[in-house]
Amino acid sequence: MHATQEKIAVVLPNHLGDVAMATPALRALRGGRPGARIRAVVRSELAPLVWGLRSVDEIVPNDTSRIRGQLRRLRGRLRLARALADTDTVVVLPNSFSSALFAFATGAPRRIGYARRGRGPLLSHRVPAPRRGGRFRPLAMERYYLDLVVALGCPDLGTSLELALDPDTERRCDARFAELGIAADRPLVCLAPGAAYGPSKLWPVGYFAELAQALAADGAQVALCHAPAEQALAAEIRARAPGTPILELGGPGMDVSLLKAVIARARLLVCNDAGARHIAAAFEIPCLVLMGPTSLDYTNLNLSHTKILREPVACSPCQLRVCPIDHRCMTRLAPARVLAEARAALSSGWQGDVALEHRG
Repeated sequence: MHATQEKIAVVLPNHLGDVAMATPALRALRGGRPGARIRAVVRSELAPLVWGLRSVDEIVPNDTSRIRGQLRRLRGRLRLARALADTDTVVVLPNSFSSALFAFATGAPRRIGYARRGRGPLLSHRVPAPRRGGRFRPLAMERYYLDLVVALGCPDLGTSLELALDPDTERRCDARFAELGIAADRPLVCLAPGAAYGPSKLWPVGYFAELAQALAADGAQVALCHAPAEQALAAEIRARAPGTPILELGGPGMDVSLLKAVIARARLLVCNDAGARHIAAAFEIPCLVLMGPTSLDYTNLNLSHTKILREPVACSPCQLRVCPIDHRCMTRLAPARVLAEARAALSSGWQGDVALEHRG
């Protein structure tokens, strides 16, 4: 008689960068459970991040957050949970109470997650959160998620990020590059001016425009990579750099799958502290991260091709989505400094901030 195949559902985080930083945990889970069927429960728009990974056998779209009305949303989550009723183990990566409740509703006998926010009774395997002096200790998210899987007995296979490209999207990218006349013999610099977290993370659009003008004058092909919802942001950058040939790779038609393909072809990415930086890290593309309100403690791994640029201000990191004062952490990060780093990154021998890495 054949043994029944173990079925594992992994509840993935809700943001692009966090899903990318969960790929080491998925890899470790596959290493520890090579014969299991691993399902990734993830928002539809983020599913392309785990397409093509050998660590994922099935993608289960979770779009219940879009359902309006608290009661209707709860019903939607219960329906999704019931669809996973044959699951043996649920790995809960997010910290939310609702994600643990979802795991409980599947009826899976094994439900593992961090014991935080009063959700311990919903989990069968409660992993203590990292603490120092009785308080939560921030940890790089790659390590945070990976440690949860290691607690299941899976091997630690490293914290490097892992993404894949698919042929269909590569063809879409080919067509887009041809349409815009992007040449293979000139460096492509992608600028990602958005951040879903909130306006506190945004480097001023006027600064992006100034940077684009200087890089274009240097001979680089400068392209904006932004989500459809950030079209107004991109339009303002172009308006502030009249006459500068700024290409538009983002906007309508841009999705996570295409974003991966575009960044993988760039010579340099300049972005806020947002999801695009983690795609660049996965493909080892040089990246300048303009960081202000957020703490590096959560993202201080995979920096060999990444340089963090920030200004030392007393109120940073505040972790606020909206700055209540003058946004000094970002406005004091001068375009001249970023331009100098960009020019260095486009030259040979450039290295990222490996010295800042903390393996926890």
